[in-house]
Amino acid sequence: MADSDRDEPQPTPFPIRIVHDSPPPPPSDIDNLPPPGPIGKRTDQFYEPWEKFLAIEPSRGQRLSRPAAAVAAEQAEVDHSPGAEGKKVQENAATSWEQAAECCRKKVAAIVEECRRLNQKYRDAIFDLEASPWCLQSLHGRFPKAVDRIEAPPWIKRVEDIFDNPQFFIDGATAQDVHQGSGGDCWFLAALMAVSAKKELIDQLCVARDEKAGVYGFVFYRDGEWIYEVIDDKLFLRVGDDDGLTIVRDWDRDKKEGMGLKHPDEEKLLSQLQRGGEALYFSHCKSSETWLPLIEKAYAKAHGDYYAIEGGFASEAIEDLTGGVGVVINPEDIMDKDRFWREQLSLVNQKYLFGGGSKPTSTKGFIGGHAYAVLKTWEEGDLKLLKLRNPWGETEWDGDWSDGSKLWTPAMMTKLEHTFGDDGVFWISFIDFLKHFPSINRVRLFNKEWQVAQQWTSVNVPWTVDYLDTKFQFSIAEKCPVVIVLSQPDDRYFYGLRGRFLYSLHFRVYKEGEEDDKWIVRSMHNSGNETVFTRSVSVEIEDLEPGTYNVVFKVTAVRTAAAMTAEESIIKFAVERKEKLLNVGRRFDYAQTKGNLRAMEDTNRKRKVKGRRDEKITMFKKSRKITQREKERARGRKKRVDDAMREKKREYEHRRRGKEKARRGGRDCESTDAQDGDGKSEEGGQAGSVTPLTEESPAKEVPHVVAGAEKGDGVAKADEAPVPGTEIEQKVEKVGESVEDRKKAAESGKQAEESDKPSEDSKETEDATNALSKNLSKLDLRGTRRSSRTDPVSPLEEEDYDSPVEPPEELDDDDFEWDSDLDGPVEYDSDDDFSRRNSAQGSKNEIFADDPWNAICVLGLRVYSLNAVAKVKVVKAEGSS
Repeated sequence: MADSDRDEPQPTPFPIRIVHDSPPPPPSDIDNLPPPGPIGKRTDQFYEPWEKFLAIEPSRGQRLSRPAAAVAAEQAEVDHSPGAEGKKVQENAATSWEQAAECCRKKVAAIVEECRRLNQKYRDAIFDLEASPWCLQSLHGRFPKAVDRIEAPPWIKRVEDIFDNPQFFIDGATAQDVHQGSGGDCWFLAALMAVSAKKELIDQLCVARDEKAGVYGFVFYRDGEWIYEVIDDKLFLRVGDDDGLTIVRDWDRDKKEGMGLKHPDEEKLLSQLQRGGEALYFSHCKSSETWLPLIEKAYAKAHGDYYAIEGGFASEAIEDLTGGVGVVINPEDIMDKDRFWREQLSLVNQKYLFGGGSKPTSTKGFIGGHAYAVLKTWEEGDLKLLKLRNPWGETEWDGDWSDGSKLWTPAMMTKLEHTFGDDGVFWISFIDFLKHFPSINRVRLFNKEWQVAQQWTSVNVPWTVDYLDTKFQFSIAEKCPVVIVLSQPDDRYFYGLRGRFLYSLHFRVYKEGEEDDKWIVRSMHNSGNETVFTRSVSVEIEDLEPGTYNVVFKVTAVRTAAAMTAEESIIKFAVERKEKLLNVGRRFDYAQTKGNLRAMEDTNRKRKVKGRRDEKITMFKKSRKITQREKERARGRKKRVDDAMREKKREYEHRRRGKEKARRGGRDCESTDAQDGDGKSEEGGQAGSVTPLTEESPAKEVPHVVAGAEKGDGVAKADEAPVPGTEIEQKVEKVGESVEDRKKAAESGKQAEESDKPSEDSKETEDATNALSKNLSKLDLRGTRRSSRTDPVSPLEEEDYDSPVEPPEELDDDDFEWDSDLDGPVEYDSDDDFSRRNSAQGSKNEIFADDPWNAICVLGLRVYSLNAVAKVKVVKAEGSS
């Protein structure tokens, strides 16, 4: 049951209050820990800081230390499991208990032999109540709520110094022996009462003991296997030998004050207060029996300290004591109440064990938020009754069939063997039980006829909740009853290192190949009443057909931002609480090794590194492709400009030749007329004369065609007009005369042989033409952008450049398709920009950019089958984790 019972005033066996006169201990920073400070990016990884903590641990210590050796053996077993996904077990349900019991007996025997040889009682160095404050406190320094710092138990004594005639059992363990002390573990005591109703179950808990040597060995069920713990017989007392006592009446619990009284014999009072079970600070029996406080101490040691067993669910405690499967049932969800009574509740102490959790508020004699044990049931006709007990040993139900009820008759008292008295035992009707207990704790028991197969693994839990790619698969060869349990490690064993994440589980079962159809069954029951604190979910199938089945599951993770991560706890407590950290860390390591958490964290770390490398490679490839496309565009632009200019030059040359031809034709006519009329020679003009340039004349363009000529070679520069009488002008004139001569020869029909042979003048003309063409081709127009559309081939005049082709600058990009990488805005230019871009996706894809979500859940599937063997394996999809 939940831990709210710890806030209620605890029963005291004394009619008066005993107050210690000794001053309270000085305040300690242990109770007021500052909140964890930021350590870079907060990471919930465990093994990297844990390995640093153990960096200088000697190898011999790893071999000889029982916790370290257990972790090493567990890891070796995981490594040899198929697939190395996690621990794999297939055995009889009782096999694990037998192995743990045998190991426990051997250890106790070795201790007894040593104690007898040395004539010394056993002292548990690991869980020494006198030497270590960490038997009461958690790793974070928290005490049990019922343990006030001022009133913390100051004295420890051995059993023989507390009891006159101590006995482990007197006529066996019974529910009436259980009385809750100052601890908040009513859920565990309720489970003990339920288990004590079935004698063989309580007997299997303490497998070895030697009262004279003061050594006791117990076994408990944890995470799919039985473990053992060995303790000494030291126990906490309420009053110490050196305490100055004051008797106080009307004690105010909150103000811690009252009316003081005097006692005539203080030493006698002190002796009385230190004797018997009522002298114990925690749970006790009213008789001289010692089994209850010792098993409570062993359970606290198994979890690390007394604080760890504060608050819980009776169903999970019964699991720990029996190896069964516990669930919590809400009475409102029971469809057929009579069927529930007939098939389940009436089978208490046979097939099932039951407990109940009361409502949060106290009513009708019930303690609010308290755990009760169901001891037995009785039915006659329509009357259905249950026998319950309060772990306090007092305070009972006051409704129908209570001790003061008028429904009792002598005949009914005889039938039910009931006696009146405020001993915490009472009867209640089935209807009232369902009404006043919103949660019913039920545990199914297993005997040697049951087989169990289990497989553990670890998975990355996504932020969004959905069924994972990883699944479990089990097969069974015969039709039989089956119980399927999906569980995670019990984090009660490693308080302080569980980090910020809490996980809830859910699964469905499908017949293989029928995943698209309706599921066969799904998990309907949690092991605890609160889903987020539940360590397992389960389902029962009374007759499962043989075949192969897939168990698909989802894990819901809740992260508490204010909690300390495992890394922060290790760094914070590595020095001041080294021994406690080592103890808790070993337990965490052992529990998580089942699912091979170390390998999962390594895989995630490597995947993260590879992801960053792949991102950079992707960036480089993208940059290279962008560069290639830019070069392709540049080549395309260059080709378009070259093609356009080549066409322009061709058109221009064609037009120039046409104009030259027309000009030479008119010039020849004028020359002929002038010779005929004036008697001048064919060459026309005097030596050194210059032909005037007209609009039709391209002579202005010739110097630009031969641009680049050096000084002194007889050729004018590109930006200069031709000098009269130079060689280039003479060659141009000879070109025109040669053309006219050939034209006249063709028109007159002369076919003289000398017309086919080039004359000296024609050779000179041809050389000049070739030079003009060669220099024209050297004009560098490739890929050059023009500053004006009206001057694409500057300095040619616009009227001489009337080409219908568009100017080159308009051909740059109009035939390229849109490319977001080239034409869109630049997203990032550096590694920092790239990181910011990835972080910027937080508003869209990455919510935890500054504090990564790295939830890893270790979980296992157990399949119990009656008289049949089941096989379980984990199946991970390719690339999943």
